[in-house]
Amino acid sequence: MNRQLIEDTFRLLQAEMSPIAGIQLQLSPAECEQLLSVLERHDLEYNRKVHLLGIHTILTLAAERHMECTPHHPDLTRNILDGDYLYSFYLQFAVKYRELDLVAYLAPSIKKMQIRRSNGDFAEENPAAGMEQFLNQERRQQNRTSKAI
Repeated sequence: MNRQLIEDTFRLLQAEMSPIAGIQLQLSPAECEQLLSVLERHDLEYNRKVHLLGIHTILTLAAERHMECTPHHPDLTRNILDGDYLYSFYLQFAVKYRELDLVAYLAPSIKKMQIRRSNGDFAEENPAAGMEQFLNQERRQQNRTSKAI
């Protein structure tokens, strides 16, 4: 099922992304596995898993492109533009698939990471951890709501 989930996610992202951007979606299996293990622990509809993996993929690629922004790099301008496009695409994608609460939850950590990286701190980030925290919080809120009813 994970293979199908990854294929469906990449297919959706390719269909949604502007072909003019010319960005190729490539993510290592290890980078996908971080979120796949999170998704397996939560009872989510298949389409939501696709959307969450899509968000994870976009954020991971955006961060990777911006990490490649070093002075005198031959693709410096391209990496900046790709990273910026991917961050705006992330917001469009999340809005389209109604993941605004996730965007609001992740915004402070994404901004802090961007600031750290602009100051030369390229420590490894794990967007799957933030998404898992969000899903745990969401589940707790749903449990409280269902108990109140």
